[in-house]
Amino acid sequence: MKLKSYYLLTILFSLNLLSNEKDIKENIEKILPPEAKIESIEKSIFPGIYKVFYGDLQPLYVSEDGKLFIYGDMFQISENEILNITDKEIAYKRNEILKELDQNTLISFLSDKESHRITVFTDVDCGYCRKLHDQIGEYNKLGISIDYAAYPRSGIGTNAFTKMVSAWCSVNPHKALTDLKKGKEINVKFCENQPIAKHYTIGKKIGISGTPAIITSSGELLPGYISPDELYKRLRG
Repeated sequence: MKLKSYYLLTILFSLNLLSNEKDIKENIEKILPPEAKIESIEKSIFPGIYKVFYGDLQPLYVSEDGKLFIYGDMFQISENEILNITDKEIAYKRNEILKELDQNTLISFLSDKESHRITVFTDVDCGYCRKLHDQIGEYNKLGISIDYAAYPRSGIGTNAFTKMVSAWCSVNPHKALTDLKKGKEINVKFCENQPIAKHYTIGKKIGISGTPAIITSSGELLPGYISPDELYKRLRG
């Protein structure tokens, strides 16, 4: 009898969950722009509140009947601090999107004593990107490995885009990227498997608007240039 009761409760819970998701979907779709699509509906840690992802990094927090929603931060009170739950969910979502990046298409400058590894979306014509790259040896000495993804701020098909395609398609991408960041000319080169357009699209999806954009292993976005010592302190927490 206990086993039957357990299965009955499980079925009732599942039906209730599906009913809530249906109500939420029907109501929330009314307020979303036509191009938006609900990706997932999940229970949040807040009782009676669901989180709805619809193409934005930040979720909507929605009531069980889908008639009430909040677009903002959710906080959790612990003994010693107040935690921003939304920031953690955004970081998790950002990391999930970053998995779309093929690691073999990144230009990596690795540390011999790696303790931290970051992804940096970069543009060869960006002044602060050049400053960061000038100090690549200092980052590596501190145990920070850097994986470069391409993010031509001017967009796909522009001069910066062409330069970065040429670097990634080069026989020696590390040297070509370094030369471009030093303001040198390199031979224009194209290849069918160039990843620049995909890098750029993924960058857009995770909310990048400028470069350099540093993404930590936990999915946190650190916009702009950060000196080697300061970055090391932040990564250590």
